[in-house]
Amino acid sequence: MTNEIVIRKDRLWDSIQALGEIGEVDGAMMRVTGSDADRRARDRVVGWFEAADMDVAVDAVGNIVARRVGRVDAPPVVTGSHIDTVPAGGKFDGTVGVLGPLEIVRAWNAANVETDRPLHVVVFTEEEGTRFGTGLLGSLVATERLQADKALALEDEDGVTLAEALRSIGYDGTAELGLADAAAFIEMHVEQGPILDRSDTAVGIVETVAGITHHRVTFEGEADHAGNTPMAMRRDAYVGAAEFALELERTARRHAETSNTVGTVGKSKVTPNGTNVIPGRVELGVDIRDTDDEHLHETVSSAREHARAIASKRELSHQWQSLLEVTPTELSPDISNRLVEAVQNCGHTYRRMLSGAGHDAMNVAAVAPAGMLFVPSRDGISHSPEEYTSPEDVYMGTRVLEAALRELTRSG
Repeated sequence: MTNEIVIRKDRLWDSIQALGEIGEVDGAMMRVTGSDADRRARDRVVGWFEAADMDVAVDAVGNIVARRVGRVDAPPVVTGSHIDTVPAGGKFDGTVGVLGPLEIVRAWNAANVETDRPLHVVVFTEEEGTRFGTGLLGSLVATERLQADKALALEDEDGVTLAEALRSIGYDGTAELGLADAAAFIEMHVEQGPILDRSDTAVGIVETVAGITHHRVTFEGEADHAGNTPMAMRRDAYVGAAEFALELERTARRHAETSNTVGTVGKSKVTPNGTNVIPGRVELGVDIRDTDDEHLHETVSSAREHARAIASKRELSHQWQSLLEVTPTELSPDISNRLVEAVQNCGHTYRRMLSGAGHDAMNVAAVAPAGMLFVPSRDGISHSPEEYTSPEDVYMGTRVLEAALRELTRSG
């Protein structure tokens, strides 16, 4: 007999805080793949899954799957996220999407809930791409968009392969996640933006994940003495790079009037990098995103033309190298509608929205119906020790997720 299902806010919050103690240094999180902190965090989460009577397995790239059986042999409903962090990160990014489902299983067990379909909770490896340079790695392999042997051969800055790193912490497995056979997938995640917080909205239903492109743009001029080189005789790579950054901002702002365009110069490397030396070379890291693929390519094309024109005008040479191209992803309308129904049944506020950040759900969407649920990030801050989502917000998101998972795990 099923009893009342009670999501325990205190237990959920305590779990988040307990996991947040692993890899914490002066309030900041540092759990990179294959580190001792990664091992201890994985061990903690696996221990919690097993205590909740879940069967736990690990695949070749360290993805963890915890399985709760159903009444019938049917394709599972899957949920989950990641527990690795960026350097000096926060306690909530990814973690909420793992520990929320754990609390749901605990609540179902306490209420003697039996589902028709199995429920699987996944912890993806190297979502952040911090150590091995490939973000969303675990879900790329799990959806066969990246071959496991190629992923395992990736090296960090010290020449350590992913295979060696996973072996060193005991998370080199042989299981298969089988996401292509999933009946549905939902990822709960902190928004990492200000919209829900500023609008005082409980949850966001993500309908589209933006496409992402990364580029390395290099301007080369001539390094020279800052005091003895007249202004009219300079070939300053830095001012060319600065002009490009401003032009990218203008282009992105213009395109954002009709689309969800954003453009960022987030990284620069100046050579020789001396106060009294005219910069001879500047290398920029450029990030351009949009939910519309056509607009995305238009922005990239415009930015490339601006780089060429600026280099020509300032007598600089330039190079443009495209490093990453991820197309925009439409998530399942059916899953989104089921999440809306779950929110309404829980009595919480919601809004349909997009995600400007990449998430594992966008890879899973290529092989199974996938959706995303956002909970607020205070002041929109993420990838920072200041990242924070309140106990109440985590609780409300988990209630919505529970209601959606309960419906999805019914056969039919």
